[in-house]
Amino acid sequence: MARTWDEPGWERALAEQLAAGVPVSDARLDRLFGPDLLRLAGLHFTPLAVAARAAAWLTAGGAAEVCDLGSGAGKFCLVGAATTPARFTGIELRPGLVQVARQAARRLGLPRAQFVQGDLRTVPLDRYQAFYVYDPFSEVEAEPDERLDPFVPTQDRAADVAALLGRLEAAPPGTRLAIYCGLGGPEPRGWRLAARTPMDERGDLLDCWIR
Repeated sequence: MARTWDEPGWERALAEQLAAGVPVSDARLDRLFGPDLLRLAGLHFTPLAVAARAAAWLTAGGAAEVCDLGSGAGKFCLVGAATTPARFTGIELRPGLVQVARQAARRLGLPRAQFVQGDLRTVPLDRYQAFYVYDPFSEVEAEPDERLDPFVPTQDRAADVAALLGRLEAAPPGTRLAIYCGLGGPEPRGWRLAARTPMDERGDLLDCWIR
């Protein structure tokens, strides 16, 4: 018998379903993050179908270490760790969201989903063979009641995008990169676009690049 949302152990059952390729709704997965974040999931969380497709493509090239640059509450890494054999690390500046992500990983029983509090400008990236980015600086422009965390850095968005592009352009050949809904700036130089797929009726794009 299938577990209900409120039955003890539903989180581990959810992780098992993800691993087995059983269809799971975004609403059910997003419930892990609590009511305050759940109401904003449609604005800021990667849809499950996008996360699964991006994770599969990033690891298809043999990547054992995948990094989500600006991971928020950690949904992409959780899906990636549940559906592929790779280790997924989320880097997020806001410590409150890092704690939410770590708690969700524990509840799902996903030790290969890890989360680090750090600045995208300076955190070491050498260990990763693949990266995921979901328009990481757009939340700065959201209304206060549409932000995942009250602490949103008020830095120069153009400078932030330029710094991120600089980190990506330093990646070694063969590195893979998936971008959902753009970077909020120019496309990365020195990367080859391998695929571009509309993921919903709005036409939001998942771009797959190879260095």
